[in-house]
Amino acid sequence: MSLILHLSDLHLGSPSPLQYDYTDKFGLREAAGDTGTDHLERTLSALGKRLTELARPLDAVVVSGDLTNANKPDGYEAFGNLLDLLGDVLPPHVQIIVTPGNHDADWTRQPGDTRKFKGFLSAVRGGYCSPLMLGIDYATGSAKAPRGGYRKAKPILELPDAVIVAISSADYCGVEERRTKTDWKAVLASYLADERTTGTAVEREAAENKWKRAEEDVRRLRVADMARVDAGQLVELGRLLDTAMPTAAEEDERVRIAVLHHPIGPISQEEEVKPFESLTNLAAVRNFLLQRGFHLVLHGHKHNSYVGWDWLAEPADEVATAQWRTFVICSPGRFRRGETVCRLIDTRPGQEIPVAGAPRFSFVNVKGVGPDQGTGVSLDAPAISLAQPFVRSDNPAAPWVVRARTANAAYQQLRDLQVHERPRQVISIVECPESTETLPSNYPGDWDEKWLANLVEWWQHPRPEAVRAYLGSKYNHGERLYRDPDAIATAARALPSSKAIALLITPQEAADPNREYPALTAVQLQSRSDDPGTRIDVLGIFRKQDLERWWPVNMAELKHIQSKALEAAADTELAKPLMAGRLVAITSNGVKENVLPQIAGTALDRAVDLDPGYMQRLAYLARQPQSDTEEEWREALDDVGRVSEGLVLVPSIGIERLSEAVEIVRTLDKPSAKLTTLCKRVAELAEQAQAARDGLGAQSLESPPSAQKRTYWSKAVRKDAEAVMSSIRACAKAAG
Repeated sequence: MSLILHLSDLHLGSPSPLQYDYTDKFGLREAAGDTGTDHLERTLSALGKRLTELARPLDAVVVSGDLTNANKPDGYEAFGNLLDLLGDVLPPHVQIIVTPGNHDADWTRQPGDTRKFKGFLSAVRGGYCSPLMLGIDYATGSAKAPRGGYRKAKPILELPDAVIVAISSADYCGVEERRTKTDWKAVLASYLADERTTGTAVEREAAENKWKRAEEDVRRLRVADMARVDAGQLVELGRLLDTAMPTAAEEDERVRIAVLHHPIGPISQEEEVKPFESLTNLAAVRNFLLQRGFHLVLHGHKHNSYVGWDWLAEPADEVATAQWRTFVICSPGRFRRGETVCRLIDTRPGQEIPVAGAPRFSFVNVKGVGPDQGTGVSLDAPAISLAQPFVRSDNPAAPWVVRARTANAAYQQLRDLQVHERPRQVISIVECPESTETLPSNYPGDWDEKWLANLVEWWQHPRPEAVRAYLGSKYNHGERLYRDPDAIATAARALPSSKAIALLITPQEAADPNREYPALTAVQLQSRSDDPGTRIDVLGIFRKQDLERWWPVNMAELKHIQSKALEAAADTELAKPLMAGRLVAITSNGVKENVLPQIAGTALDRAVDLDPGYMQRLAYLARQPQSDTEEEWREALDDVGRVSEGLVLVPSIGIERLSEAVEIVRTLDKPSAKLTTLCKRVAELAEQAQAARDGLGAQSLESPPSAQKRTYWSKAVRKDAEAVMSSIRACAKAAG
């Protein structure tokens, strides 16, 4: 959970007229108001105190250029003192990353000159992270070769859940035009030559001043504020990133952050008429950000506050171009009271578990404060997913398409979908079927993979007795898919035809609006060639799908169906080997109803279908106690009467079958008094469970029983379950 402060365009030191927060139309000799630096200092001081109160120290500080005005030394001198205003929440210097801006360059020096950023480097290379600089850390073309490798440059800052990369876009700021046939030195030498050497001292001084102005005018006409990221920097930085970010972004759970001074696209409708208004090699820079999978881009320069999405794509002459969505944050360079001065970025909001391919972040605007005024900034900002959606629209009538390598990454995107006001058509695609066998991170409730596996096995069971008892056999998928004939096997043998379809409902059911039937209505299998063989994709068609609780279960079911299809297709003419392909869920009604996926109420009920001999084993252990008798019975009854997410777990067919099994072993020969007592206690628990089901009615997370009912029936059922356990202990003790 990294908290990052983003600042930009500080313009410290002697203020320029634009930095005053007042307009002097009278001509006062003294300043009548505050400067931007005054507001910035007060805000950082207040922010430091606030973060101390919240016990949230900064993990990094990012400054995206223009530490000073026009490369003036006093701005660099003030930089360290400015950051100290943050107090104890300021991170170590090695976790502060600073990039140069156009005001940090010496415009009298050409690109690659080791003296061009002398002031800037003296201020930041004493321990801060900074980008690779042309002519100092690497050489390009005629630039001077570097001395001693990367010297003190530290362009990459790695945090537990973020990687921050510094890029210099200011190496060419103040570059002098060289495409000219005029010898400007000769022209200037002849200008006012006589006036500067003859006449009175006053006349010679006036001519000299006039000549100096002309010399400066010519120089400025030939010098440009060129924003450019040197190609050599991208190459050298790429080599370093091969180590810092060796995997694809979809396999990395960290937020990837790029920092540079100049923007990578328009951020406002303001027009700036000047040469080189944007990066000269903008396409190359954007392609670098695309290829390296950066999620966030932090910059400044424009003195405008801006946040928003940008889509990166390789330049191409075709429409079908892969795009990458990145979030752009421009920190303002205009500091005023009540306006955004800087931003806090949290790369793991709410202490969520980071997910590869689907990192999340949040940001908070920090407003400028007045004298002796604190900041009430809160870190409780909404999380923003940085996953790459396939198709995502803010139009509530438009369908959502989510595509990810893993089910975990796809699930994080679905969490962001707003469907509370109206349902949404949703298509979700998972490329790695094996990933569905694990519950996604941040799944609500305290559940595990065993629970998921049992749930899938139960819903895919071909002859589920507990389903029939628990839900009246209305919703189980396995009974409808694998009844004679096996619909999945039939569909698999139809491949590669597009008719490889299995239906879970009949025309009669579909025609009756009052008829209850599964949300999963159809399954289609598709085969596609993929070296060295064939992949089988599975598409599930849902009339309705809960995207928060049921979606992971549904996708795991599709994986189960895929396994069955691969087995059945083994005898077909499809090119071998057969391999698992992608899983696709298509729903016309994506909802978030907060309904807990259910399997037969308790472990006893699940065992009816998943472990048919379970009841007989428990009964035998009661009749002939072993060392593990008490442990086995305790595990069987552990969840009976428990409250889970507001619902009371009450056994149904499971406790009835257990009662029957215990009664059978009691009648095998002359029973002991303790075994007879056990039979009585189990029968009483079965009766109490039936009473609890009647008293609680239909339970759901959407309409849970009242606290009074929940407490009463939970205690009643638990009491009888403990009575059973007392009898088991007595049986075990009697057996010695």
